[in-house]
Amino acid sequence: MKSFATHDEQLAILKSRGLTIDDEAAAKRVLSRDNYYALIDGYKEPFLERSEARNPYGEELYEKGTRFVHILALYQFDRKLRLLLLGELLKFERSIKSKLAYRFSERFPDVDSFLETANYSADESHFHERDRITATLNNLIESHKKRHRVRYPELREFYEKHKNLPLWVLINYLSLGQVTNFYTVIDTDLRTRIAQDFADDTGERRILLSAKELDEILSITFPFRNKAAHEEVLYPFRLRSPLELSRLESQLHQEKGSVTRGTTCSLIKLLKAVSPPDEHETFTRELLELIRELEEALPEAPYVRVMSEAGFRE
Repeated sequence: MKSFATHDEQLAILKSRGLTIDDEAAAKRVLSRDNYYALIDGYKEPFLERSEARNPYGEELYEKGTRFVHILALYQFDRKLRLLLLGELLKFERSIKSKLAYRFSERFPDVDSFLETANYSADESHFHERDRITATLNNLIESHKKRHRVRYPELREFYEKHKNLPLWVLINYLSLGQVTNFYTVIDTDLRTRIAQDFADDTGERRILLSAKELDEILSITFPFRNKAAHEEVLYPFRLRSPLELSRLESQLHQEKGSVTRGTTCSLIKLLKAVSPPDEHETFTRELLELIRELEEALPEAPYVRVMSEAGFRE
């Protein structure tokens, strides 16, 4: 059973495990802002001694030369990586919502057409999810009618002004998971048209997506987006069941398997297929600068381990 330990006791534990702490006062200030569990337990792995000769009993010991500032540097790298990647994922989320609302409303322009089950896929396997989506949208419409504790006052304001709530307004209140399911249950022609819309975003390189490929991109981005948004350790995260995107790999000029490993690096490569070129280039430059800073801050061995875990290659 874990018992409470003061900051001084926490530092003593770390030193007993071979971690060098150059400035204890500064280290205690760090621990007061970023708790021990988030910092040490979250980012210690690349720095632990794995050699059986040097650590025969498999204790939690740090490699010789490991310093507190090394763990802190990895922690700060991952935090910046989360923010950088989350920004790109939110752009993609905004884009798929916009395209979905536009194309659906273009096909079915009648008021509340998104509540009509006939406007969705005729595939019976989609009926359950279709009904969940229409129920969610209907609940959003009904929510503005409550007299008290209105969850979204802006919906009531829009309704009072325009007397309806169109899909392009409501879709902003759906989660990425709900949008992913919405895209799954619309008909094939609409799915294909929305996937093709992303080619316009990719400019001259014209990366053409199929509906199935967009399904897979959505299924990959969703867990990473949640991981980043909830401030969990991101760099070593990988999907358990990477999906097949060999045709898209060819369009992205990536070697086979490079975007289907389910790593953070795989996701970053995949985002090129749904991002405007100028935005992706800016994102790439900022990412490379983050990696360069980490390389300068860490000893070679843990740096290589981190890059390997994240899926990056030298």
